[in-house]
Amino acid sequence: MARVKQLDRITGSIGKLSFYTRKGSDEIFVRTKGGATRSQIKRRPEFEMVRRNNKEFGGCSKMSREIRATFAQLAHVADYNLAPVLCSVAKNIQKGDEVNPLGERSIRLSQFRQYLYGFDFNRITRFESILRIPLQCRIDRSTCEATLYIPSFACSMALYIPGKFSLFRIAVALGVATDFQLDDRKQGYEPTYYRNHTGYKTEYSPWYSTQATVPEQQIKLNVTNPDIKFRDDDTYILSIAIEFGTLDAFGNPVAIKHAGAGKILGVG
Repeated sequence: MARVKQLDRITGSIGKLSFYTRKGSDEIFVRTKGGATRSQIKRRPEFEMVRRNNKEFGGCSKMSREIRATFAQLAHVADYNLAPVLCSVAKNIQKGDEVNPLGERSIRLSQFRQYLYGFDFNRITRFESILRIPLQCRIDRSTCEATLYIPSFACSMALYIPGKFSLFRIAVALGVATDFQLDDRKQGYEPTYYRNHTGYKTEYSPWYSTQATVPEQQIKLNVTNPDIKFRDDDTYILSIAIEFGTLDAFGNPVAIKHAGAGKILGVG
């Protein structure tokens, strides 16, 4: 893949070249068009390995979406595209399946939960560099609950403000991600069972001045659902973000997109 340098900004296509940008980068990337057609890849025997890899990639893409759904309300603080990075994490997990052949390997997140621990939503200014306090959390699978303990802190000592922001708050999300496996027809990947879009909860601290002293507090999240019984192949993902805000025209605090940072704080 080539990168464009010392030219005016170009996006789109010129002949057989496609120019495009990526989130989190100021550079212009270029690639050539062409290659085998979709119909050829789908039918010709010489593309069998390509078909198998594509099928597994589709499963990893779904696993990436499943993980991102657990912190969907926090993702706006990210400063790069999380989807392909989490897809890569899913691929590494998929390689851990030594039972099924290539093209049919399951994605058992429940067996490799530690791969997600500490996953950062930011590359430029990370969560630990903004909020410099020790955090403790506990995930209780038996009650479908997570608790975050936040000690008291003075913003002048523990909060780095990467801009001219007057308000901030702490957001916490608890979500459940399910393992993925090939369906019975071996056509594509599906979750090991369907939860009907349940198993997500987000809570917020009050808005504070960036010059304030924040009191000690704990935030609890519970994703219990009487219609769904979570299973051993579920993974509880606890995420945290610090959001910076401003006042809208009516004097109400609102979060500023891409201002702040976040991470996966715990898995269980």
